[in-house]
Amino acid sequence: MASAILGFDEFVARYQYPGRGIVLGRDSAGEGFAAYWLTGRSEASRARRIEVGPDELEIVDTTSGPTDPLRHYVAIMRTDGGRIVVGNGTQVAEVVADLSAGASAFEALTALECEPDPPILTPRITATAVVDGSEVREVIVSGAVAHPRWPEAPSSLHHLVHVPALAIGEAYATTTYAGETTAVLTSGQPVAVEVDAKWPDLLERIWDGLDPELRVAVAVAPLIGDLRDGRYIGRHEPLILQAGTGRSTT
Repeated sequence: MASAILGFDEFVARYQYPGRGIVLGRDSAGEGFAAYWLTGRSEASRARRIEVGPDELEIVDTTSGPTDPLRHYVAIMRTDGGRIVVGNGTQVAEVVADLSAGASAFEALTALECEPDPPILTPRITATAVVDGSEVREVIVSGAVAHPRWPEAPSSLHHLVHVPALAIGEAYATTTYAGETTAVLTSGQPVAVEVDAKWPDLLERIWDGLDPELRVAVAVAPLIGDLRDGRYIGRHEPLILQAGTGRSTT
């Protein structure tokens, strides 16, 4: 359970190596948004970019090499039922499939396991909510983590925050890691975050809060909905910053 409320910039910059991060909330004007960012220690981890597709944001390889499901995946996806799902791996598509098959959000999230990447055992961080106009409700932010004392346990632990409906300026966030590149510590713990700006202004603030040597890409996407023909359009397009390429919405 989130036990403290952090400022937006404070949350983004509090760890030198956060790995991947997600935020789901409402901005200072009450508009819903989702944010996602990537940092990487290795050349392979940094060889990624965010691409906008119909109703989704995808993390793709920039080297034309083989697909790695731990590094290449859909990070933000909308469902037919007006629900948004945000996460750091292939579990985003799995959660969407489970929801479409009739599972509750709680059932879909608590079925997740941490990533199979020993010795780190990276948490799978996921957030979901129902979006109804400017309302963002039934919010669950989850981290599926390995047990700190018994990491070989067959099932992951789940850090969960559930909020019936978000207030203006209220968001919840988490990161996969909580340390430095020389000492990678896992997190997956949801935290309450106060949002003091409109969602387009958060892009550069996230980018500036990340270590320049590690940052890979940042995306901030609105949840209010103009999705005619299944695509983001007009002022509702996601905003993206990529290492070495600058701002992009494509």
